[in-house]
Amino acid sequence: MSWIDDLTAAWEREYPDRDISTLPPMVRLARLTILLGAFQDEVLEPFELLWADYGVLAALRRAGKPHRLSPGELTNELHRSSGGMTKIVDRLEERGYVRRFPDPADRRGTLVGLTRRGLALQDQVFHSFLDATDDLMSPIGSKALRRADDGLERLLEAFELWWGDRGEGAS
Repeated sequence: MSWIDDLTAAWEREYPDRDISTLPPMVRLARLTILLGAFQDEVLEPFELLWADYGVLAALRRAGKPHRLSPGELTNELHRSSGGMTKIVDRLEERGYVRRFPDPADRRGTLVGLTRRGLALQDQVFHSFLDATDDLMSPIGSKALRRADDGLERLLEAFELWWGDRGEGAS
């Protein structure tokens, strides 16, 4: 019996008149959130990056050549505040991973682009993360992993609906 089973049994005992079947998945998600954060930190630690930093490098890489996006596009894609995005871009620019360029389509605007150094780092981190993810997920098997992903997709839709209905959102 797992600690989550023990927790569930205790709540069932304390609230016998309530259906608590939604509680175990929420507890598992909460625990997974903690473990996922630790996993990401461990993979990024050798590169001295925060997850938010890597998110910007990855978004720029996914944009395709010349690997440039406006600050607004980065903010929207990564669900960050504009102030938070400015801090991340400043930090990455200071380390030589990104550079600001004039936007040829808008003389008042700028684009954020990967430098060669940033492109090389993004590539290293991506391969490191993918290798670590493959190792982590290897015991699960492809069929079970697809089923888990289907379930996670439905859970994500439920959370997004919950927040969307409130006109708010967790970014």
